[in-house]
Amino acid sequence: MKTCAWIAGLVLLMASAAPLPAQTNIFPRPAAVKTAEPAVAPKPGWGLVINLGDDELLPFVWIGPLKMWVGKFEVTNGQYNQFDLGHESKTYYGHILNEPDQPVVWVSWEDANNYCAWLTRTFGHQIPSGYIFRLPTEKEWQTFASCGDRRRYPWGNTWPPPDTFNYRGKEGVGLIYRLFQHEPYISGHNDGFIVTCPVKRSGGNTWGLFGVGGNAWEWCQDWFDDQQITRSLRGASWNNDEPDIIAVTNRSDTYPLRSNPMIGFRVVLAPVE
Repeated sequence: MKTCAWIAGLVLLMASAAPLPAQTNIFPRPAAVKTAEPAVAPKPGWGLVINLGDDELLPFVWIGPLKMWVGKFEVTNGQYNQFDLGHESKTYYGHILNEPDQPVVWVSWEDANNYCAWLTRTFGHQIPSGYIFRLPTEKEWQTFASCGDRRRYPWGNTWPPPDTFNYRGKEGVGLIYRLFQHEPYISGHNDGFIVTCPVKRSGGNTWGLFGVGGNAWEWCQDWFDDQQITRSLRGASWNNDEPDIIAVTNRSDTYPLRSNPMIGFRVVLAPVE
């Protein structure tokens, strides 16, 4: 009996001297999170595309003579809804203006400016230091719409406009214009869209900018008048047909808080002045 007790004691002593197995952490630490590398801001002359999220991309074209980036297209409903989810561009006599790839309309000058400020605030890490998003000035707008030369229209000097540009043409006869039989249209022009069209189908100039003629009027940064009552508009819209209104030199205006189904905007990225 004493021998058995001695053996049992020896076994316990050996067990206590053996090394313990490594402990397993029941609640393991989360894997180390890798810090994302900061986005490399583009340099002047580079291409630029801002990812707004939800597959919405805002592309820009570098315009050397102006030393700035200009929005390749007018801002779309989809892009604007990243800023204001509740905005709707509505319809016009039953024709839809609110598709994601159509230009946003029913936006005031204040709305457009707030969108630019939101872009700078939200995506400032993706742009060069000292640059901001804003509306173009009238002088800038006329330069990039006319490709820096003396052409009368964004496509050149010929009339009627190419069918790739969205103005009031034959496509509306018998539909909207049946309601307004006194309304004229551009003879020999048929762009296929009664109201706004997708921005990528709005007619491009030789500098690669689309919609600088037609589709939607575009807000500019400037006051229209010395009394600072109204703001400037450029570019005409889907509802225009007169050569003098469609010309790149034409100026129009309205109150900065006004909006309608013909007015949208384009964004530029320019140095802070």
